[in-house]
Amino acid sequence: MDEESAPILTTPHAWRRYDSPGGGSILFYPVLPGRMESAAWVRQELLARPPVRVAVELPGPWMDTLQKGVARLPMLGLILAPEGEAHLFHPLEPTDPFLEALRTARELGIPAEAIDLDVEGLDRLAQRRPDPYPVFRLGPEDVLPPLCDPALYSAHPEDDRRETMMAHALQRMLETWKEPAGQENRGGSNQKEDGRDIACVIHPARLRGLLAKLATPQPRPLAPARPRRLRLFGWSDKSLAEFMTEPPFVAAAYERWRKAVLGKPIPETNTLDKSNPPVDRLGETQALLEQAAEGYRKRSGMAVTPAQFRQLGTFARRYAQVDGLLVPDLYQITVAARGVAGDDLARDLWELGTLWPWPEADPRVARVNLDDHAVNVRGRTLRLTQPIRRAHPTLSGLITRQRRREKNPGEWKQTWEGEGICSFPPEDIVIEEAGRRLKTQAKTILSARHGRVEPFRDSLKDGLDLRETLRRWPDGQRLFVKEEQARPADVGSVVVIFDEDAQDQERYPWRVTWLGEHEQESDMALYATPAGEDLAGPGISRCEYGGLMLSSPPRRMMDVWGDPYYSPARTKAERLLMAALDYSVERAVAYVAAHPPRPWFHLLAARMGRKLLYIPIGQIPAATLKKIRVFHVLDGKPVREYAGEYI
Repeated sequence: MDEESAPILTTPHAWRRYDSPGGGSILFYPVLPGRMESAAWVRQELLARPPVRVAVELPGPWMDTLQKGVARLPMLGLILAPEGEAHLFHPLEPTDPFLEALRTARELGIPAEAIDLDVEGLDRLAQRRPDPYPVFRLGPEDVLPPLCDPALYSAHPEDDRRETMMAHALQRMLETWKEPAGQENRGGSNQKEDGRDIACVIHPARLRGLLAKLATPQPRPLAPARPRRLRLFGWSDKSLAEFMTEPPFVAAAYERWRKAVLGKPIPETNTLDKSNPPVDRLGETQALLEQAAEGYRKRSGMAVTPAQFRQLGTFARRYAQVDGLLVPDLYQITVAARGVAGDDLARDLWELGTLWPWPEADPRVARVNLDDHAVNVRGRTLRLTQPIRRAHPTLSGLITRQRRREKNPGEWKQTWEGEGICSFPPEDIVIEEAGRRLKTQAKTILSARHGRVEPFRDSLKDGLDLRETLRRWPDGQRLFVKEEQARPADVGSVVVIFDEDAQDQERYPWRVTWLGEHEQESDMALYATPAGEDLAGPGISRCEYGGLMLSSPPRRMMDVWGDPYYSPARTKAERLLMAALDYSVERAVAYVAAHPPRPWFHLLAARMGRKLLYIPIGQIPAATLKKIRVFHVLDGKPVREYAGEYI
């Protein structure tokens, strides 16, 4: 736009304001389509300084159907319009700033109009959209002007006709501009001395072209005489999880905010708090992570540690930067959660993040399943003229198994009998492997205790001790060698105590002794959360160990919990340790816990010819503890046939 044709702009919003020589003015709102920050900005502006009219960059012939869809929000909608053998489409979401302008105007009783052409083959959502987070962090007046350069966006052959149509509609509004009846005092102290503006919500690529065309009268372009047959549909749950422009949890937070802000007094000046945006997507993401982590802790018994949170945040942030974003979206944090804590946390995060509190409630509106190039309506597939823009890649293959749900709450618990319980074989393999690793680690510690390190004199003995040599090198630059002593004892029984379970607050009341089913399994005594309380599937109970003891060879162990020989034990953990010393066929017993046993147990072990080795539980990798902390009890061996579908 050259300087001669540019209007004189002197207001605080000069870069987006047009003052008509014949009276009246237009205040443009260049917005990022579909993004929550732009919708919040438009709503705040319209509430703070209500306009005389609202114009939006949407096709004019679609206005009646658009208003029907806007009236249904926050229930999601999809408008389909036939075009040859395919269909045009327009999604209706609460975070779309164009729809927010119509919605707010409807609530305030302000006339609204759609001013764009109904163009064939136009994908209104195809343009690459920049990250919306800086809109409130830096301020719209600082972020949006650079985005109004048309060179940043791909052109469409109909762009000039569209801008001509929109300029014509705006000029017609200016010619008939006046205060609507009954609206003269609306807005109170927000009303300006030069009158109220016409608010025009447009794509940033349109701003410069419209300002240039408004300088001269514009004709109305020719348009098809026959209007399209438009149909309004609702969204299925699966579709909203994968195709909503904003993640459902962000859109839900925005919807709660917009309802709350309507009842508040309209501020006298529209001052945006950059440090405290209406809906902070970063804060909402953090809250979602914490909620998912709490659910994960309750189900698995393993908390997401601060170190894991940092790893998750670092990975998600870098993943977002690859896609040109400042704040990770739901897909990126789900991928990060899966890498840090596995499928369970990722599944919890995804289910919470895609939960939409306002499902379709009108039985007269058909719900559609969206696909990349088509929609399915009551078994009929309708092809689209353009592919629907996915909010993120599909999760198929990322989370390999979806969690099955009860048809009715409590259905699985009612069928639990608890007779003939057995274990889940894949978990047996995991616990046995963990036991072997603990025995190896304990034997390594014993070997170190039985070795001796001394300065090199005339023989290397059993080899150079590199660690000790490097540690003492600054003192005298001497070599140190190691000498192995007698072969350390093998490790027999293993005790792992996750929680000592105080007697006054018993969390693990279920006590059981299990015998190995074959020679490759150990006998086990354990205390855990009750079987039959937390059901993962029909006949499948999810339990959490408080402590366990493994001893092999199998089929030797009597009932540990009813044996009077272990009555000197003060806690369940001590009873397991006494049983481990009693049933161990090797001289050494490994005890893994947060606290070492009482000195009395070392005396007891010595009298029994045993050696008690304490290993702090903090030395065990968190991944190992996570794998064995939660286990499943099956209500009979027939349940093993389908248990893998639920676990």
